Formats: sequence, C-alpha cells, structure tokens
Amino acid sequence: MTFVLLVVFELARLALRALLMILVFHLSRAAWTSSRKLQGRAPPPLEDWPTVTVQLPIRNEFYVVERLLEAVSRLDYPRDKLEIQVLDDSSDETRTRVAELAERLRAEGHRVQHVTRAEPTGYKAGALNHGLASAEGEFLAMFDADCVPGRDFLRNVLPWFTEPDVGCVQVRWSFLNRSQSVLTRLQAIVLDGLFIVDQPARAGARLPLQFNGTNGVWRRAAIAAAGGFSPDIVAEDADLSFRAYLAGFRVVHLRDHAVPTEIPEDMAAFRSQQRRWALGSAQILRTLGLRILGARVPARAKLMMLMHLGRHAIDPLILLACLTSPFTTLYSMPFLVDYGTWLNAGLVGMVLAASFVFYGAALRRSGAPARELLLVPLVIPLVIGLSLVYTVAFFQGVVSRSAPFERTPKAGSATRGAAGPRYRAPKDPVAWLELGFALAHAGFAVSAARVGIWAYSGFFAIVALSFGWVSIATLTSRGVGALRAAPRD
Repeated sequence: MTFVLLVVFELARLALRALLMILVFHLSRAAWTSSRKLQGRAPPPLEDWPTVTVQLPIRNEFYVVERLLEAVSRLDYPRDKLEIQVLDDSSDETRTRVAELAERLRAEGHRVQHVTRAEPTGYKAGALNHGLASAEGEFLAMFDADCVPGRDFLRNVLPWFTEPDVGCVQVRWSFLNRSQSVLTRLQAIVLDGLFIVDQPARAGARLPLQFNGTNGVWRRAAIAAAGGFSPDIVAEDADLSFRAYLAGFRVVHLRDHAVPTEIPEDMAAFRSQQRRWALGSAQILRTLGLRILGARVPARAKLMMLMHLGRHAIDPLILLACLTSPFTTLYSMPFLVDYGTWLNAGLVGMVLAASFVFYGAALRRSGAPARELLLVPLVIPLVIGLSLVYTVAFFQGVVSRSAPFERTPKAGSATRGAAGPRYRAPKDPVAWLELGFALAHAGFAVSAARVGIWAYSGFFAIVALSFGWVSIATLTSRGVGALRAAPRD
C-alpha cells in the first residue's frame, strides 16, 4: 500500500471518529432541547374553513386501501369544502376495489375522485402532480396507504397556517403494528426519535426540516413556489420541503398529535424502504447542494440541510471500518495511527450512551413501555447490518440522475386472513454479500479469540451477527398477502 493510500485510509478512519463525535453531540443536544416545550399554544379554530383536497397516492395496496378510505371519509370537516382524490396507479385488483369503495362513498355524499393514469410515470411524485392539476383545494392533505388519520386531523392542523410563511404542517406518526416483532419495535423507537425529539427541535428553532411524505398538509401556494414534486427524486417529500424552504416557506411539526401508521414487518420490505430513503437523500444532495450553499438563508440552516441530506455519508466509513479492522488487527495491514482499544471502545460507549439519552427522551413522550429502552443497543447492529445497503444507495444517488421507486408492501388486513394478492419486496442480491461478510467475521472472531484479543473478538462477533441478521432475515422474507392469508388446518 502506497503512502498516498495510507493517508487516504487514515483520513477515512479519522472522519468516522469525527462524525461519531458529531452524532453524540447532536443526539445529546436534541434530547436536551426536546425537554422544553417547543410547540407554541395551539391557534384558535378558524372562522372560515378553507377548501381542502385530500390526496391519497396508492399503488397495489389491496390490504390497506379500504382502511384508509374509511378513515378519510370520517374526517370532521365541511363536506362542501373537502375533496378526496384517490391517485390510483395500481396494476392489480386494488383498482377494482378502489372503484367500488369510491362509488359507495359518493353515494354517501362524499366528494371522491378515483384518479387513474394510462401511463403512470414519475412514481409517487408524478401521481401527486397529476392530481394537483385538477385539485380544487387551497390546502392539500396527504396520506400514504398505510395511515389512519383521526377525525379531528384537519381541524387540528389547518389553524397552524395562519402565519403566511408556513408552507407545510407535519404531524408525527404513531404505529399500528409497533409490537409485531423486534424489528417493528426498533423501527418505532428510531422513528420516535425523529418525530418526538429531532424534528420538533428543528421546528422550534425555525430551522429547515422535511415533510415526511404522509400525515401532513401543504399550502398549495408553497408547492407552486417550490416548483412542484420532482419525478426524478425518489425522496420527493424531502426534496419539495427544502426547495420550499429556499422559496421562503417553512415546515411546522406537531408532536402533540399523531396519526397511526403501519411500518414494514419484514426485513426485505424494511431494507427496501431504507434504501429508497438513503438514495433519495443523496439525489437531493447532488441536485440541491450547490443551490443550498449559495442561498440567502442563515448559515445554520444551510448546515442543517446539508447534514440531513449527507447523513448517509457515514455509512461507507462504517462499512470500511468493519471490513478492514480484521486485517489491521490480525494480519498486519498497515495504518498510520493506532487509536487504541480503549479509545475506540470509549467512542462506541459514548454513542451508546447518547442513544440511550436520545431515544429515552422519545420513549418518555411517546407513551411506549419503558422496557423498550432495553432494545436501544440493537440500533447499532441494525445500522452495521444495513451499512452495505446504505453505502450502495448513497453512491447510486450521488451519481445517478434517476432510480426506480420501490414501494413498501403493507400487510394491513392480510394478517387477519384476507384473501388477495401476494406482495413481496424484491430480494436484494446484496444480501448474499452481507451473508458472506457475516461468515467471514465469525471466522475473524474465532481467530481473535485464539490469540487472546478479546475486545476485537467481541467486535467481530457483533459485526457477524449484524450482517447475519440483516441478510438471513432478508433472504427468508415471505412478504404479505396470499401466502400468509392461506387458511390454516
């Protein structure tokens, strides 16, 4: 290895440690900030309620679409000022089911449009833009197929638009299937951290934050000022949010209200979702990065947007550390700086401690059982296990102009024996490489134990379990639908 490569390698090792320290600071500061009341007093109800279009972008959502439409039809809002658009790009029997549901709701007096496209281009962004062309509402409420908004959703949200610079109001998520498995509990813990600690802290400081794609309302004028949804970005929600911020609008986050939402129940679906989010963030970093740097907004706002969009830059460094540490430890691979076992262990300990503080603050406010705090250490193996997925997605987003939008299968009534299609997330071939990493690190753990390097033996074992967990759970995923809905003997 040449000296130049050694320097590059050392800079990567140093960058990982620096980013972990920044992460510790961010988690700790956000937890402290969240301890204060960040959301102002709720505005009084409006005297004149505006027209609202509820947009429901769906594609092949057989098991959840009825639940969604039933919930939206129960919204407590003047019917003459409420329009419902089902933006249906389905290619299976979901389309027939929606047509029947829409007809029934119209017979009950609801204004429901079943909007289909002959050629559904642009994925979710394309569907939203298509619906916007015929929408009547001054405000647009958006829900994904796996959400169940409460009756008072619009009456709680719309008064927050009294300030003219509010472009979007985002409501936090709660979780319909939180207790389904360890994986769903972990997802809920991580998302609680986002919705209860991180995003409220940003919103309280009037810093830019993203609309999370569902359970929110947009001011139509803000969407127009930002230029609409971009069909080339798979994280169209974050992209619109930051473009709207640059156009002078902000997102308000309401952590005191929640919309029950379904989260992925199997690893293949979860990793597909995570891959899309990581890829989309990198796409936005590529397309908006220079514009953000040159924008006339506070430097702190620029930093927050760039950190948010570049957050997955740490994953290639995590992957590099996992792949090279066995060789630097066991096989004399050269490096320039020896940080020492105790320094490395101390850094991991600080990350773990900050995670307990951060997610502990979220769990206290979410009302989740306190025992879920015991699951927080599993967040680290999950991140390690997904580091290859995140790395591939990050680099693809940085260099690629477009990427396919892979929908996340939702179980809904499929878990209760409903007959219908079978939905499965695509089996990522990268999972086989992850399985190879798991087996290799299991061998490294044994080798380190044989020579008495117990700290690194434990680390290699954790890496092996991390990659093994993610890869095996992905490869054995059975999806949702027909297979799970088969009658039992």
